Amino acid sequence: MKIGLLGCGVVGSGVLKIVDGMQDSSFAIAKILVRTPAKITEACMTADPDEILNDAGINVIVECMGGLEPARTYVLQALQNGKSVVTSNKKMFALYEQELRTAAAEHGCALRYEACAGGGIPWIHELERIRRIDGISSVRGIMNGTTNYILSNMTASGMQFEQALAEAQAKGYAEADPTDDIDGYDVRSKTAISAMTAFGMPADPGDIPVFGIRTVQAQDLAWGKAHNRILKLIGRAEHTNGSLSACVMPVFLKNTDILAAVGSNLNAVEAVSDTLGPSMYIGQGAGSLPTAHAVVQDLLTIRDGCLCKEPEARVPVSESGRTAQYYVRTVNPHAFADITAEKADTNILLSREITLTELCTYIEKASDSSLFIAEVEK
Repeated sequence: MKIGLLGCGVVGSGVLKIVDGMQDSSFAIAKILVRTPAKITEACMTADPDEILNDAGINVIVECMGGLEPARTYVLQALQNGKSVVTSNKKMFALYEQELRTAAAEHGCALRYEACAGGGIPWIHELERIRRIDGISSVRGIMNGTTNYILSNMTASGMQFEQALAEAQAKGYAEADPTDDIDGYDVRSKTAISAMTAFGMPADPGDIPVFGIRTVQAQDLAWGKAHNRILKLIGRAEHTNGSLSACVMPVFLKNTDILAAVGSNLNAVEAVSDTLGPSMYIGQGAGSLPTAHAVVQDLLTIRDGCLCKEPEARVPVSESGRTAQYYVRTVNPHAFADITAEKADTNILLSREITLTELCTYIEKASDSSLFIAEVEK
């Protein structure tokens, strides 16, 4: 197996290191795409993608570039040229999975994406494995190490969000622009990918409601501590009676919930299925070598034989059938008067049991840019 590596940054360099260290003669990285000619430091490097995508001797492409374009175009071209693909690009894959999976099936290729959700945790592999026997009813978890690190620090120290974010950036756990992480978009992509794998129910990531932690304050964490609860950003998807429910939202978990004990920058994900019941997987969800480990596992799977099937049609996401209680901190508590079950403070309330669809109408009415919403676990 000859591999073309698109991108040699954080993840790509990790892939190169692991493959070189395996000393496995059955596969090798033949060519590496770098962004500009100035980045070329070895004979196997090129800044011309066609040297890799149109090379008949390369039969597998590893895409670690990130971003939507040109990554999507390169992956599609590779599949159309009959090359199998491994990608770590969750945002691109979640958005274009229908097009890419169709191309893979039409051209008899494999398309693997283990590294897109869970990093080094074999999350996608385990969902596929469980689904061979069981029907999976739900998936949920801490799918972003950056936000978990921030919330864990705030919980332990009482520091404010801005300070915790700055510390995460200083340690390399958060990007200079942390939008995808703190606003929940990273988890939304992973939730869509998890639902597709677990239930065979692909969804447009844009249809999944998302609430991040940008507006979280120390007083929110203090409320949780006083009520024996820990705040985590949770991605969740549920399959009930043929319909898909999915959301990304901060959740006040009970202290007894296993997820509540998962701190620092770790990820933890759980699936619930018919005969296995709840099963949980914990580990590094990001980083060069953990993510590269998942990529190389996919390469081994392709080497051993694995083709992509035709994708299932996308399904709508609906939050109208699931109710929960919500913690709401707002400068306009009167806007939520009709659904308030308890006032926790002058600007903090607990809602009655309500659907997220209904709650969103009150959020819109409140028109509060500093509003913070979290589900309160039953």
